[in-house]
Amino acid sequence: MTTRRRRTLRTGTAAGALLLALAACGGPGQAGQAAGPPVDGGQLTYALSVFPKCVDPALQARGLSAPQQFVETLTDQDRKTGEVVPRLAQSWEISPDARSITFHLRQGVTFSDGTPLTAEVVKTNIDTLKTLAGQAKTDTPLISALNSYKGTTVLDAATFRVDFGDPELGFLRYVSDPYFGIYSASTVASSYDARCAGTSLVGTGPYVIDSVVKNQKIELSKRADYNWAPAGVTGHTGAAHLDKIVFQVVPESGVRVGGLLSGQFDVADDIPVTDQDSVTAGGNQLVTGQVPNLVPGLRQNPFSPLGGDAVVREALQKSIDRTEIRDTLYNDNYALPTSVISKITPYYADQSALLTYDPDVAKALLTGAGWTTGADGIWQKDGLRLAPRVIYVSGTVQGATQQELELIQQQLKKVGIDLQLKPGTQSEYDAVYNDKKNASYDFLTGSGPAKDIDFLSGLFSKTNPALGGADQPELQAASDRLNLASTEAERRSAASDLQKLIIGKGYWLPIREQTKAVGVRSGVQGVAIDPYGATVLYDAWKKDAS
Repeated sequence: MTTRRRRTLRTGTAAGALLLALAACGGPGQAGQAAGPPVDGGQLTYALSVFPKCVDPALQARGLSAPQQFVETLTDQDRKTGEVVPRLAQSWEISPDARSITFHLRQGVTFSDGTPLTAEVVKTNIDTLKTLAGQAKTDTPLISALNSYKGTTVLDAATFRVDFGDPELGFLRYVSDPYFGIYSASTVASSYDARCAGTSLVGTGPYVIDSVVKNQKIELSKRADYNWAPAGVTGHTGAAHLDKIVFQVVPESGVRVGGLLSGQFDVADDIPVTDQDSVTAGGNQLVTGQVPNLVPGLRQNPFSPLGGDAVVREALQKSIDRTEIRDTLYNDNYALPTSVISKITPYYADQSALLTYDPDVAKALLTGAGWTTGADGIWQKDGLRLAPRVIYVSGTVQGATQQELELIQQQLKKVGIDLQLKPGTQSEYDAVYNDKKNASYDFLTGSGPAKDIDFLSGLFSKTNPALGGADQPELQAASDRLNLASTEAERRSAASDLQKLIIGKGYWLPIREQTKAVGVRSGVQGVAIDPYGATVLYDAWKKDAS
């Protein structure tokens, strides 16, 4: 089996910044910035669409903005430029061969249990994350970030050196993501289950966890002694303005929107397109932004006859009308996909020419490969009908939505492809996904957060569990080329070639660019979205402070 060796991320690029647009009022990335001096106090209620698998972002907390309030990272990103900036680490040096980075910690930082931030604590954090990654207990980006990690050496109480087996040009950007949050020694020593449940998480952030009720709510309270907000990232220093934040799970979008309009909720996640005008018409604010990531789409099962067939995948790629999807289900806040990654991800390369809707080309591809249409109008070959099965979790907000899949199903039917939709619970999905070699599905839905192209080589390497070790030499070679690039020029060329291959051969079927839409009640100020697409509430305050 080929071993992925090197993982890098580009640093200091404005292309990694989250592009944001505001309706009603506010400025780039923040709601209501011109409302006078902030008011301290009060509680903010945040309506979540879904409770994560784990509260700790290192252990799969995708879509949850709560961690941005209680845990901090070694670096951060400037909200306007995307430049990597200091956070818990105040400075760093990269060795000439890019195989070592020496970090110097900010002085005077403490965890919410009163213990100090030290180099030894950071070392223990990283070592533990590497162990969890080796046990497949962390999210995919962290596995990639630590792939060639060799160890951390403590040089003094505030200085440590991280060593790698290969050049790691982008590690600084990796450690700006919430899955690389730094916790106290007590958290690191706690069990996986405790971290996942959120009951042992002690960070350095401006808020602390008061309580977690699984699938219901997360309650936070302000740290009065917080005083190390990073420059270029926040709008003030010192303690947060709000006294309390309550993240409440409200799965029904209509209830979230209704609660926002009635004042029951101050912020609401995942505002549907159909409700966005009513949100702003009521004097509230809508914050939207593209997210740097693997765009929502469909991934092959390489072990199934249809998922493993390049001609079938290319025909599907040409049979999806993405403009119709955007115009039917969304609005101008939502962009058409033009690659396997979003436009704001560093090293993005435009592949829109390969994503044009052309059913005639799709039919010609199938005909040339020996497929013929049956009596029911569906393509068939050697007794196999062209009826690909797509698995997804019912009600999912990750990857392709059911509405998108149903529209794609209609589009493909016109071409003679009978798409079969297979919704299920998370446990049912996991069972089928883990049994991929039995070819009980052909495609799955998904997406993936990341700020740099580097994650793409990991996602499309045979070592990724989604590909189950399948031997796909052309894809593996392209992934390895990006994985092992040692200069910026090599990296950019390899990234472009990999994107072209993935789109051209249908290893990923993009559906749309991912856009985050958050509703903010009138009178709530300073709500921001960070470059990771998460809502940040450190600068948030309420006019009435109630």
